[in-house]
Amino acid sequence: MPQTSVPLRNPYKAALLAWLVPGLGHFYQGRTGKGILYAACILSLYFLGFALGQGKIVYWRWVNPLSNPEKFCLHYIGQFFVGLPALPALIQGTLRYLDLGPVLWGFMAEPAQNAINGLHPRLGKLVEIGTIYTTVAGLLNVLAIYDAYQGPAYADKDEPAPAPTDGVAGSNLKTTA
Repeated sequence: MPQTSVPLRNPYKAALLAWLVPGLGHFYQGRTGKGILYAACILSLYFLGFALGQGKIVYWRWVNPLSNPEKFCLHYIGQFFVGLPALPALIQGTLRYLDLGPVLWGFMAEPAQNAINGLHPRLGKLVEIGTIYTTVAGLLNVLAIYDAYQGPAYADKDEPAPAPTDGVAGSNLKTTA
């Protein structure tokens, strides 16, 4: 298959755009097919998980994980990499940490503890499935960010193809008779 080179634009800007909105860095580089693929897959996975958790599973709280590990939101670290769709949670968590009121009508603000506790009896496993979907979407976007930064991968032309072997695997061992 012939390799065509893609004229890549600024890789730092492409990576930033890919973090802000999955696929946007690829659109910026002119790689529309990959941009559509990343945007459709990552955003649909994120919003499906968000809907499964009824919008209450993406939130951030500023807590020291060493002194209060049960309150630490490890899942948000993965969710953060989805970009703009997850940023309201960071803003709401920061406002709460600074003892300021929530904005955007409390959208993505940390729910009250009784609301969090009430999710499991009402939704069952969907809470955990939604959390996993949103976190995996962010982690997949890390790969998309790297792809936007690095550009397309091509095989090296200098590598010779491995020589075919006769017989079964391991037949190149010498035997003495």
